[in-house]
Amino acid sequence: MSKTPLWPVLDDYGLHKVPLRFYWLLVLLLRPYICWVMVLTLPQAQRDMLSWFYPKQHDFIVACLVAAPLLLLVAAQSQRKPKGRKGWRHIWRFGRSILLSVACIDLVLSIMHLPQQVMLDAPWRILTPLLLVAGCIWLLCSRTLKVVFSEWPEQADTPQDPT
Repeated sequence: MSKTPLWPVLDDYGLHKVPLRFYWLLVLLLRPYICWVMVLTLPQAQRDMLSWFYPKQHDFIVACLVAAPLLLLVAAQSQRKPKGRKGWRHIWRFGRSILLSVACIDLVLSIMHLPQQVMLDAPWRILTPLLLVAGCIWLLCSRTLKVVFSEWPEQADTPQDPT
């Protein structure tokens, strides 16, 4: 049996791997954009599917505005590699607080838009606030996530071309 520790798990660049829960939380928080893309890919006759999730157009616009900072975080995460753009490091460092603030605002909005008789009429609608509460707790308590957002790959020194 090997005595090498299983943790921390490092990626190809020597950084802590981003936990899979991070991606699931991103999917949950980016659901207005995911719904939007799904609706855009449907035939014209089925484009009213967006109204199933967002009955009022105002709710959809607010949900997109709330989730918009996460698009910057996704872009910064894509640059988290040695040859990535260094400027995204500043956004990545604030990623945990961006995620937490978006999750808290989304939680408040989700609770505010629940129908009064939610447990009788549509008990499945309580799932999103419960997942958001679990996500907020995880964001506050995760030690791994603190380390992940504090790391950024160092720029590899590229040899200068003598010609």
